[in-house]
Amino acid sequence: MKNKVTIQDIADALQLSRITVSKVLNNSPNVSADTREIVLQKAREMNYKTVNYTDILQQPQAKSFAFVMHMVPDVFHIGSSIITQLGQELRQKNYTLTLHAITEADINSMTLPPNLNKNLVEAIICLEMFHPEYSKLLCSLGIPTLFIDACVSFPSMKLPCDLLLMENRTSVYRMLTSLCEKHHLTSMGFVGDKNHCLSFYERYEGFFLASNSCGITTAPYNIIEDDRFYGQAGWITEQLQRMKALPDLFFCANDVLAQILIQSLEELGFKVPCNVMVCGFDGLPSRNPILNSLTTVRTPTTELGSYAASLLFERLRYPKRINNSTYLRTEICFRSSAP
Repeated sequence: MKNKVTIQDIADALQLSRITVSKVLNNSPNVSADTREIVLQKAREMNYKTVNYTDILQQPQAKSFAFVMHMVPDVFHIGSSIITQLGQELRQKNYTLTLHAITEADINSMTLPPNLNKNLVEAIICLEMFHPEYSKLLCSLGIPTLFIDACVSFPSMKLPCDLLLMENRTSVYRMLTSLCEKHHLTSMGFVGDKNHCLSFYERYEGFFLASNSCGITTAPYNIIEDDRFYGQAGWITEQLQRMKALPDLFFCANDVLAQILIQSLEELGFKVPCNVMVCGFDGLPSRNPILNSLTTVRTPTTELGSYAASLLFERLRYPKRINNSTYLRTEICFRSSAP
């Protein structure tokens, strides 16, 4: 009969790696507080060899910022660059960045994800968090919270938090009015769910202001249905086929939508920009030839990560400072899809 409990026995019991358990029992700092507590509790239960559990539990833990997101960003999303830059900024101040993906189950039950311990978090950064009630839940924790973009109703909710956005309205307005004047456009269409998030809505406002300013026809050419439709194969192609004619230009709420639109136009035999011009928004670096040729507005993703860190450091230093909404300047990039 086996009497001596090993590190591997504890690891097997918890379904953790032997390395993780070894780090905890050897006082390594590179382990989360939750994992540390679970491992030590199991070690006690299994009568592991004498360890000074009190010293391990009292070891100072790295201060943590929680990055909360409703979706895990891929390389085509601004979140990837923001996370990278934010992590670098935090490490310089001896903070760590922990990632927490919010599921539909979390939202439906209005509960925090299991790996988010509010007692161990110094601040929260929210990305793609466009659910109003869940936004309220996060702001109710009493932890400094920053939203990078937010739900459309966010300005009227008056939540105790800060908001960080890229500039949307003016850049879209300037880009589109410039193209209207240069090419003497008479019609434009908006592509995207304008109620998807605050930034999409502001981009729609910029589009609307530009069309009004230039006397442009828009209504027959807008594709502004709920965003759940846009990822369906062939859906945008069907919307285009229903139009009696195409506009002179389509503005898409982001570059991914612009890419899908251009592919759908090509399927129908239309060429960009010969038959119709297309613009987007985001301007992320890409090897995709469609995205690289797209007239767009560049979002300052690196600056968003740096500024998010500075806003939260300032909030921690001055917790009673008035809540702020901050917009970072964007850059218009004219390319071959709408020269």
